[in-house]
Amino acid sequence: MCADYISSMENFKGHIFDFLNHDGISEAVLLSDDIKETSEVIADRDYAVGEQVLIRYGKFPNATLMLDFGFTHPYNIHDQVQIWMDLPKHDPLYSSKLGILAKHWFPSSPEANDLNSSGCSFLIREVKSPKAKGKGIPQALRAYTRILSITSHEELEALVIEAAENDGRLARLPLRNTESEIHAHSILLSQFTHLIQERDAAVKVLESMSSLDAISRVAIRKKMAIDLLNGEIRVLRSACAWLTNYCANLSACNGGENIRRINTAL
Repeated sequence: MCADYISSMENFKGHIFDFLNHDGISEAVLLSDDIKETSEVIADRDYAVGEQVLIRYGKFPNATLMLDFGFTHPYNIHDQVQIWMDLPKHDPLYSSKLGILAKHWFPSSPEANDLNSSGCSFLIREVKSPKAKGKGIPQALRAYTRILSITSHEELEALVIEAAENDGRLARLPLRNTESEIHAHSILLSQFTHLIQERDAAVKVLESMSSLDAISRVAIRKKMAIDLLNGEIRVLRSACAWLTNYCANLSACNGGENIRRINTAL
């Protein structure tokens, strides 16, 4: 069967292809043209006669699949976790940090959104390897956490000067002090660990719930909830592994310039 397309139907009203089964890692996609009243499945490989074609609904996390389509995938490579970070009001530098965030932060960044006073939400995606570059943990989140960890007005001013000397983005480079950089990332590590513990507890509660019928509405919803939570746990654990490795490398180096070289290598 041709790999360019599996089937197209002219003058067909209704999307019967929407009932094709989903596979989160499949590259086969469904295209529909309501004006021409045609539908087409673009295949990701050659299929044998009678072989089931699985399509990808899009690069959506389980949260989106569950809300929009009513199902989840046990292992969804597009899973992500939205977290909220906020500046504690008991921070002695609260007013100064709030002023710097209001002046220098860029809420239009694709990595961060919903800037509200001192808080901001971020999307975390799976980090493929603890020794890789940490893609999946937004640079904006790491920058925000560095600002949270600052303990003196001098350090805050140094961040502003450094941003002006570079691309204008605040705290995007590692802090020059090794202990401060480790402390900033330890804040993230602690936050992620707490979120993992919350989700682990929720999964255990759901798994302890008995269901008389495996295909009942309650059982299906329970499975979707477990898939969603397990996906978020996987994402958070990958981020924790990267942060642990990053801090270990910082502990083994001496001097601000070495820190920057390690960050570039990672």
